[in-house]
Amino acid sequence: MIQTHSAWALVIACGKSEQISPDVDTAFLQMGDQPILSHSLIALERCLEIDGIVVIAAKDRMDHVVGMARMYGTPKLKKIAVGAVQKTTSIRAGLKALEDVGASLVVLHEASQPCISPATISETIKNAKRYGVSAAGNRIEAPATVVPKGLKATKCIADNSIWEIHSPVAAKLDVLQKALASKAGSSKNEEANFMERLCKTAHMVQVDTFARRIRTLSDIQIIAGAMRVKE
Repeated sequence: MIQTHSAWALVIACGKSEQISPDVDTAFLQMGDQPILSHSLIALERCLEIDGIVVIAAKDRMDHVVGMARMYGTPKLKKIAVGAVQKTTSIRAGLKALEDVGASLVVLHEASQPCISPATISETIKNAKRYGVSAAGNRIEAPATVVPKGLKATKCIADNSIWEIHSPVAAKLDVLQKALASKAGSSKNEEANFMERLCKTAHMVQVDTFARRIRTLSDIQIIAGAMRVKE
């Protein structure tokens, strides 16, 4: 039976970090004794507001995702979609997989940001239902400058009003589709333009400073250590 007011998660698990390995998607590297992706799957599984999960991964990683779901007990993982290097292309693939489930709200999450909790996911969903879009993030406490190109700053912002957007980002389906449909900006910066369109009116949810994207081997060690402390 299709739920017409359900919340589904799209987990982006394709994408490599040249600083770690040019051959392996970050989501499938080990962090401690578990694959990085498994941490996100477990958190989403434990979030009561999540009705289903779609993992977006490379075609040759689909069997790994199925095995991971079985090993860590995540029956909410219902579908796997084939992703691409470009984030917006992967999101479109995930949305296509949702066409027959009646989702009204979508939680976008990058597997390379494994330090999330069911409580954070729940809060972004509740805010998105009320405001349309909600994103996890951190307030940047230090003064920040705007540098459009080169090294020349054009503006200094020192009032702590700038936030760094992390993951997850929850949005009503129509809001997400509208952000994807717009073609404003250059194709080179399509991901940044998409995030700007989607999150320009987002209601923010404060998260731990370690809830950041894994880009280096050092990041894996730091985040793994922070997650052990939280346990």
